[in-house]
Amino acid sequence: MRQSWLRVIVLLVVTVFLVSCESKKSTPEADFAKIIEPAMLLSKEEAKALTGVDFGECEVKEQPVVGQKLCVYDKGDSMVQVGLSQVAFMAKKTLDSGTTPESIFKTTKEAFSGAESLAGVGDDNFMAPPGLHILKNGYYLTISLGMANDKEKLKAAGMKAIANLDRLH
Repeated sequence: MRQSWLRVIVLLVVTVFLVSCESKKSTPEADFAKIIEPAMLLSKEEAKALTGVDFGECEVKEQPVVGQKLCVYDKGDSMVQVGLSQVAFMAKKTLDSGTTPESIFKTTKEAFSGAESLAGVGDDNFMAPPGLHILKNGYYLTISLGMANDKEKLKAAGMKAIANLDRLH
């Protein structure tokens, strides 16, 4: 089931990228020069504090075309997934097309019009598969707690990831 969710999000991001290519040009700013690893946003210790599960190191998956890195903590029936799309990791061709993490977030949000949001999380957010989608300072984060996508836990995970992003950015 976890692999299915991972496939869904990767397929969604790639589809959004293909649909959202805009004619407007975008140039990465100096603030986005440093690549941030998703495990820096939610460590295995922080994932354990949220779920009670003692995870090992995360498995990292990458989709440079859309600037996405995924960190998947997986143990038994429990999973925490943190996705981060960032300008610093995006392919130049993608950036040259005008696509940014923010434009991908907006296009994805439009695809889930009417989706619930959680107050106080990031610059913007919504809940849709695979969990909580967050836009913060031009970064697009996704947080999933597997099948246990409890709103309060998702909000706590999102707030922790944002606090760590703010510290790193």
